[in-house]
Amino acid sequence: MKTSLFEKIQTKEFTIEDMDCVLKFQDELRKAGSYSFFCEKVFVDILREIQTSGTLFGRIAYLGNEPVGLIFGDIQPKWYHGFDCAWLIAIVVHPDYRRQGIGKRLLVEFLEKVRELGLKRVCTMTEFADDETIAFLQKMGFKRGKFVQLEKQI
Repeated sequence: MKTSLFEKIQTKEFTIEDMDCVLKFQDELRKAGSYSFFCEKVFVDILREIQTSGTLFGRIAYLGNEPVGLIFGDIQPKWYHGFDCAWLIAIVVHPDYRRQGIGKRLLVEFLEKVRELGLKRVCTMTEFADDETIAFLQKMGFKRGKFVQLEKQI
């Protein structure tokens, strides 16, 4: 019987030792022309800061030794004081491996961790025009929250 790609995927908890893997994955996304907030330098800086605070948690999906997906959250974001709420900072699957259940698996494992931590909600943000991510999150049960982000060009 042939093993599916999904069955070959392994996930593990993110640790600071995985930061090099995150940087490598970021470069691969850039080369593939796949824009993501994840690719921004500030995001890597945020990951490092949260990791040192001890409130970052996440998982990485691997196919063999190659990372194919990542999910990160923060259980105590200092910029948001909802103590019952975890923030989903990023969920990214390499473009070559999308639509194969990897994102769903990472999100399910992430939500299990949130429940273990005793938190009641998960909040996140995405770009208004990112229809693919919005559709995925809605399919996974996310609904519009109570805040609307506004900005003004000056």
